[in-house]
Amino acid sequence: MKREGPIRYSRQQINRRCKKLAENGLVRHLGNGVYIITDDGEAYLEGRLDTENWRYIDEDADAVEASESADGETSNGGAS
Repeated sequence: MKREGPIRYSRQQINRRCKKLAENGLVRHLGNGVYIITDDGEAYLEGRLDTENWRYIDEDADAVEASESADGETSNGGAS
């Protein structure tokens, strides 16, 4: 985000939002305030993930459920 230019929000506000995104599997916290976007996060930004129902949107067919691991955790970029 920093590379895109000045950010008009406080560090605390950005930290709160990134934590929320991480809780939902859209970004992953690497430590020291560093986050990376997950595959689910990329899909959301591209309009391919409906986060209201946590379903992937398939342009050629009906919506397909977002992948979840066997223990019910949110997908974190395809890792099982």
